Amino acid sequence: MRVAAIADQAELQFDGRLPRVNFGRVSSRAIAVGLLTVLGMACASHPPVSKLVNGRIVVSRAVGPEAYEHAVRAQLYEEEQRWADAISELQRALNFDREAVELRAHLADLLLRVDRIDDAAEQVAESLKDEATVPGYLALAHVAQARRNAKGALDAFRSAVDLARADGDPEAIEQTHLALADAQIVALDVEGAHQTVAHLRDLSPESIRARLQLAALAWALGKMPEAESALNEALAIEPSEIDARLMLQALYVATGRVSEAKAAFRQTLNRAEDSLPFSEMFLKWLFARGDRVEAADEADRLTPDTVDDVTVETIVRLERASGRPQRALAATDAALKRGVSPARVALLAAGAWADQKNFEAAARALLQVGRDSPEYIDSRLRAAEVLRELGTPDGFNRATAALNDVDDALKRPQKASDKGDAASADAADLREREGKELVIARALLAEKRGDAIEAARVLDAELKDDPQDPRFLLVRAAIEERRGDWQRALKFAEQVLQIDPRNVEALNFYGFTAVDHAYELPTNTLRLQIAVTLDPGAGGIVDSLGWAYLKANDVVHAAQVLTQAERLEPGDPEILSHLGELYVKQKDVARAVVTFRDVLTRSPPERLARQIEARLRVLGAKQAAGR
Repeated sequence: MRVAAIADQAELQFDGRLPRVNFGRVSSRAIAVGLLTVLGMACASHPPVSKLVNGRIVVSRAVGPEAYEHAVRAQLYEEEQRWADAISELQRALNFDREAVELRAHLADLLLRVDRIDDAAEQVAESLKDEATVPGYLALAHVAQARRNAKGALDAFRSAVDLARADGDPEAIEQTHLALADAQIVALDVEGAHQTVAHLRDLSPESIRARLQLAALAWALGKMPEAESALNEALAIEPSEIDARLMLQALYVATGRVSEAKAAFRQTLNRAEDSLPFSEMFLKWLFARGDRVEAADEADRLTPDTVDDVTVETIVRLERASGRPQRALAATDAALKRGVSPARVALLAAGAWADQKNFEAAARALLQVGRDSPEYIDSRLRAAEVLRELGTPDGFNRATAALNDVDDALKRPQKASDKGDAASADAADLREREGKELVIARALLAEKRGDAIEAARVLDAELKDDPQDPRFLLVRAAIEERRGDWQRALKFAEQVLQIDPRNVEALNFYGFTAVDHAYELPTNTLRLQIAVTLDPGAGGIVDSLGWAYLKANDVVHAAQVLTQAERLEPGDPEILSHLGELYVKQKDVARAVVTFRDVLTRSPPERLARQIEARLRVLGAKQAAGR
């Protein structure tokens, strides 16, 4: 599935999908776990320290007291992301204890933070020359990654794994295996990452992260029983592990085990004390799959009885999630009568109007927000979004006016904060984000008007100043893909992946667009397997993987995966269109026709609607000819 909502400003709230489980890169911070303890520090001039690991005594060396003081200060600076100060303190520590090899390895990681790659490499070489350590090999791998030497990084991670296994330290074993698996994921070695994490699961009976990562990789490889087993193991270790529960309930949904999925949802809600995002996810799924009475009953159970300033957002979001926008609007009316901020109510009401495709009413509500309101800029950005959806010259003109209002507001001087530097910094960050939203909104409005060249120009102007902004690049890619230049679209997405190889939206966009044009199918299928690994349970990404299998004529796997996608996001027009193509491939033309006609009843994007109408004409002719 294409990244259809990369720049969607209309609803800045939970979208009902499974929240992403983050198996992010093992950070430099994590690599230095225990940095400031006396255990594991290399210093030949100080007495040894021993600890018990898996029944074995492991001997390490303590850092000297003078070095320790500077190491402590370095950690404090690091926690504040004051990298230069942290580097200076570690260099001072090494002046007192030049043989502290693990401190030196950690210094290398900090130097990488400020792009001093050659200096980092020098510190790593010094560290490993004195003694081979797990942090030393990990730092060596990070230097290789900074130099884009994938093979060197993998070799260094494997050395770290081997040394951690030899030492028998459970923390180091987990850390090194996950780091190696992460590097294999970046290298698109899905099977290798799966094997690495499977070994970790066997070596670490208490590692929850190993089981979560194994489940995600197993899902991407179509090994659903293994994924389920790993998740159950994680929950046996820690029953309150929410990430495991979320993935398990998504797995039940994907495999069509509805009663188990419902039970898992309710267990998650109980554990999370009826968390609003999880409640929304449950209600949206129930409503989308047609269980509307059950969705309403659950909403009644979850919704607070009284509308006030504290409860109004919860009530509106739950009513919308259960498919009852009129009740959501009634709640906003009640909130106004109880003195809730009109601006806040307007934003909530606009979402309920948009659910009913009443974009005019949504725009009216948003445009009532006053200039002095904190919600003013947000209201105008959302108003431009819904007015754009009208698709009329008047709507476009009013959307332009709303964006001009945002531009004017952003040019006004910011008021000095009376809450200190942190609040001022947050306000500045918000202003920067709003400025980027304005750029994207202008580009999408130009595209909607039919001027893709202007849309590209708007984004290119910003990319000159900020060439690595992933959101600008992905929106730029999407515009190129929609105008038909898919090769150029891939180049923009590739720039994002060069900056962040784990960017799920870029992986999905690149993979889907490439396989849609049968470009490098094996490599891009791997890319989509990685996207599924990083965001397990996301129906749109699962759909992209199923589409890759179908384009490769692997009908068996395509049927399994596309069916999973439709269960995860019932009624999604693009997923249904892919199922229609699957039925064509299976020579079930009658079922394909029914599915394609169903797509047209679900407000598909214009381009998809045209494709489906053309497909139905072809299939209708085949049916008439008895083929």
